Amino acid sequence: MKSTIDRKLDLMARSLQEHIDLARELKLDFVAQLLTMTAMEIKLRLHGITEQEIDTICARAERKLPPERRQSALVINFPTRT
Repeated sequence: MKSTIDRKLDLMARSLQEHIDLARELKLDFVAQLLTMTAMEIKLRLHGITEQEIDTICARAERKLPPERRQSALVINFPTRT
């Protein structure tokens, strides 16, 4: 099952690359950037690369410490009903 999904994601990324190349050829730079970001997201998912790993890579490339881990939401503990 996973290999079928992987194959589909790979085909999507390859198709997007063709569109990226065409957008660049037509001087549609912004379209090429958007398609590149989309292809990158697919490739990250395909290879199981997490957002935290990307943050760490970027921090090392910028020679900074990785950002602190973010919380997705603030949890508020309400008092129990009596």
